[in-house]
Amino acid sequence: MSDVQAIGADDSEIGVPTERLCRVLELAIGDSPLEDTLSELIRIVESSSRTGVLGSILLLDGGHLRHGAAPSLPKAYSEAIDGAEIGPVAGSCGTAAFRGRPVFVSDIATDPLWAEYKSVALPHGLHACWSTPIITSKSKVLGTFAMYHREPREPTVRDLALVDLVTQTAALVIDRKRAQEALAHAA
Repeated sequence: MSDVQAIGADDSEIGVPTERLCRVLELAIGDSPLEDTLSELIRIVESSSRTGVLGSILLLDGGHLRHGAAPSLPKAYSEAIDGAEIGPVAGSCGTAAFRGRPVFVSDIATDPLWAEYKSVALPHGLHACWSTPIITSKSKVLGTFAMYHREPREPTVRDLALVDLVTQTAALVIDRKRAQEALAHAA
């Protein structure tokens, strides 16, 4: 099965219209700016959510995470975390990128992974953050996808299916854009 078939295989079960997912792929193939394409992908999750989720994609740049897209997060919060270092205790995203596996924090106020970052998140009403690394088929971490919530909560099976859809699609989009940039740089 191709990656595109795998991505869209169960989209109806999680409430994601196939035409919206196709729009994301059209943006990627049409060479739209990466932020626009990733923002459209995040908007699919936000509009499909039953819990008011706010999404974010950060891109790994060396040992730091850079803004990729976060169309609904407060701009001040996005700016504050742009360039954050990855590490073993670096909030949800920095820790997920460092470990190369998902990090689910159900309560930012009390979780030790957020000790250095909760003062940035809580004033913006962000109380839970689940982050999953975006990984290429060659097991290289490209960035992270995060789902923020305005109240402490645990992920549901539906939430995890949305995460899988976004991370697989984002990996294809980011990998394609980076390959294009490498080719342009080499030329």
